[in-house]
Amino acid sequence: MKLNIHNRVLILVLSAGILSFFVVSIISFFGMSNIRQNALDMGTQLGEEGANYTQNLMSVQLKETLGELAESRATFIDHELEYMKENVIVLADTMTEIMQNPQNYSPVELPDPRYTKIPMGKTYITYSPDLHASGISENLRNEIEMAANIRNFLEPLAKSYFKCKSSFYVGSNKGYFICSSVFPNEEYSPVENNEIYDYDPRLRPWYKQAMDAGAPVFSDLYTNIVNDGYQLLGTSAPYYDNNGIAGVVGLDISNGDIYQAIVDTAIGEEGFSFVLNDKGEVILSAKNDGILATKVGGNDIRLASETSLADAAKSMVKGESGVVPVKIDGKNYYLAYSPMPSIGWSFGTLTLQDEIIKASESTRDYFIGQIEIFQEDLQKQYSFLFKLSVAILLMLLFVLFFLSSKFSKRVSQPIMELSDNVREIASGNLDKKIDIHTGDEIEHLAACFNAMTSELKDYMKNLTKVTAEKERIATELNVAKDIQHSMLPNIFPPYPNRKDFDIYATMNAAKGVGGDFYDFYLLDENHLAITMADVSGKGIPAALFMVISKTVLKNFATFATAPDDYAAVVENANNQLCQGNDEMMFVTVFFGVLEIDTGKFIYVNGGHNPPIIYHAENNSCEYLSVKKNFVLGGMEDVPYKQQETTLQRGDLIFTYTDGVNEAMNEQNEEYTSERLLQFMNSTDCRADLKTLLAAVKADVAKHVGAAEQSDDITMLALRRN
Repeated sequence: MKLNIHNRVLILVLSAGILSFFVVSIISFFGMSNIRQNALDMGTQLGEEGANYTQNLMSVQLKETLGELAESRATFIDHELEYMKENVIVLADTMTEIMQNPQNYSPVELPDPRYTKIPMGKTYITYSPDLHASGISENLRNEIEMAANIRNFLEPLAKSYFKCKSSFYVGSNKGYFICSSVFPNEEYSPVENNEIYDYDPRLRPWYKQAMDAGAPVFSDLYTNIVNDGYQLLGTSAPYYDNNGIAGVVGLDISNGDIYQAIVDTAIGEEGFSFVLNDKGEVILSAKNDGILATKVGGNDIRLASETSLADAAKSMVKGESGVVPVKIDGKNYYLAYSPMPSIGWSFGTLTLQDEIIKASESTRDYFIGQIEIFQEDLQKQYSFLFKLSVAILLMLLFVLFFLSSKFSKRVSQPIMELSDNVREIASGNLDKKIDIHTGDEIEHLAACFNAMTSELKDYMKNLTKVTAEKERIATELNVAKDIQHSMLPNIFPPYPNRKDFDIYATMNAAKGVGGDFYDFYLLDENHLAITMADVSGKGIPAALFMVISKTVLKNFATFATAPDDYAAVVENANNQLCQGNDEMMFVTVFFGVLEIDTGKFIYVNGGHNPPIIYHAENNSCEYLSVKKNFVLGGMEDVPYKQQETTLQRGDLIFTYTDGVNEAMNEQNEEYTSERLLQFMNSTDCRADLKTLLAAVKADVAKHVGAAEQSDDITMLALRRN
């Protein structure tokens, strides 16, 4: 009995399906058995380890917590010192370029502090006593005027260290000294003493050490001769002219300023941290006295009378890491230390043993960790089974393809004939009629094609009209989208000459045009207004209502007569939007005005999502407190209440529409306001605002995955500088 194509394919698919089901069932059985056994074993292991955990808690947690803390801060300081070294290398390369190619530079004259005050951060020049005595030759004068071009690098470099006592300098082997210094909160460089006037760089430690090494070096701790005699930590490197080494460049920073980077590292009220150099001397420390205080030509801690501290110092100098008990001034501490490999120093942090005991953690964290490991193991098992199943299914597909290819040769001839005729029809010959008589579905398909060609002629006539109409509508929608986007501020930075605040905003419509909008504008030189709004609905109606809402709100804000009465601005805008609003559309609005010089921020919330405020002082985010005012456009004569807060330096306001917190993934799960706040607390809110908004958008996109965007996504961030 001959089978038609339907029956043949049915038999083949059923056979493949039964085989696949059989194989997958066997794999699932063994896989689940394996998972069950792993679960039982893990439960036993959790019970055993839980019993031992309390006994081992203190030693394990001490080594892990203090050791990891020391390692992370050592890496941080090592990175900062390496950054200083990289700056010196670039400075040396720049100076070498100037000295070896003087024809590429114009003469520059630098001020002499003997005759004029030097503004902070500006470059000046001094001369050694022998140059004062012998005078400066014409050739040396030409060299100095070329070398002075280095100020174009020194001064920008000095600005990057504006919060630290620091200096950036060039010392020539001929005795002149070019320098740019930074002393925070001072107007002029403190170079008003005879020592700097007769300063000979060739006699300084940083110069001698770099010349002896012939390479970039870190100097031993030394005392600054300018101002208050603070202790310096510096790095220097030689530079070259066409005859060889021509001098040394360098930069130094107050060791007290560097220590601020690690001042919060120590645990407990009496804990503190320090840094040892490769000679066992304290380079950085919180202590002002005692054996761990910093001092020029300081003591070798390896020779301390307290053997526990001396042994630990020896291990630190060797580049080892660890956590050991030590005794200092009669008190018992735990010392955690870790090396800084790029410079050869070591970082240590001390914590009182009594404070460690008081701060011991409960067993809950341990069991949570074990459960996470258990879950990870289960996930690996499921992942393995999934990959194995996919591999087997691919093999079955290959077998199915091979058998189908063999079988198709027996039925392909009529199909090829049908294909040739269809190709001729597709080329435009709609008058072609297919003549196939196989007695099965192929013959029926040929008849359908013949009917289709007749219907296609009529369809193409109608399609031309429909296509033209759709193109016209699409063109108008694109124009509407461009008009809508052009109404929103989209040039950033919008006020390039204003450094006292930063602002950035983005909008991504869910359709061609949307109902979200943002706005910002200066009411005067000291008041910046911002708006974040979401119109009900989507598409063209929402876009039209958005244009009206934006215009009305800005007009009332711009021409407000009562200072700081922004509740009245919103009330007037609401009444205006209610007039003639037969479609009962409404808009949620967050409107705020920043008084730039004081940081006072007055805001009115009209049924909108509460913004997030970032506090730079403690590097944390929280939701701004907002009153539950009514939406705009819903009801006339509704009272609105304004609120007030203060933005400190570095604080920012992050506003958004519900397209962010209500973004849906493929499982119809919302992004949620809680996740948004958690992300803002985990990301770097000190980054530039464009990067910050891009990071939020990326986290939302990560949650949404392949799901279609469900609502307009609009964000605006304002930072007070």
